[in-house]
Amino acid sequence: MNKLSNLLLSDIPKYEVILPSSGDRKSFRPFLVKEEKILLLAQQSGEDSSMIRAIKNIIESCVDGVEDAGSLPLFDVEYIFLQIRAKSVGEGIEPTIVCPVTEENIQVKILIPDIEIIKDKNHTNEIKISKEIILKMRYPSLNDLDNRDGVINYEDPSSFYDLISDCIVSIQTTSGIVDASTLPREEILEFVDNMTKTQFEKLLDFFLTAPKIEHKVLYTASDDVEREVLLSGLSDFFG
Repeated sequence: MNKLSNLLLSDIPKYEVILPSSGDRKSFRPFLVKEEKILLLAQQSGEDSSMIRAIKNIIESCVDGVEDAGSLPLFDVEYIFLQIRAKSVGEGIEPTIVCPVTEENIQVKILIPDIEIIKDKNHTNEIKISKEIILKMRYPSLNDLDNRDGVINYEDPSSFYDLISDCIVSIQTTSGIVDASTLPREEILEFVDNMTKTQFEKLLDFFLTAPKIEHKVLYTASDDVEREVLLSGLSDFFG
């Protein structure tokens, strides 16, 4: 790297972000022109996989101490990226929504600092599915999303059945704790397959109540009726 570039890099400001999943503090810098180019190309491609790789690259480049952004929980990735974007481009974003009544495209204005992480006070990653079995779960990561072509539909259990199995960290029984990573994947899938509907729904609830970034926006369509829309996830905020 030449001396001029070093001068520029030495003058880049640093900020702090708190990871929602762990409470750990990380310092970060705004993204540079070269990183913004990667992001713009990914947006222009319209491919989810390109966008995921771009976000992963930006977080790993801009956040100190994050070497594998792909392993972070999705809500961590979304929150971190929003903070980087706010310091790089500005706090205002203008996503386009579609009114479900008039079916018209409407651009709304949002300030990134107003976007919050929503946490359910009763949420836990330890799921007791029977008197003798407790499952410890992990949150879906950016890699999980990439492996599923950028789509995880939490309203359709059959579409992410394998994701549930992948997110089991350990199985605690009266005999001890079994590390799920030491078991064949087929055994985990069969284990989930043999759950009762009630037990399976307890696992679904873990995903449905997991922390998420959300923001409610009021808008008025061409029929002069004020309505509210709930935005959730990066695809909504940058759609």
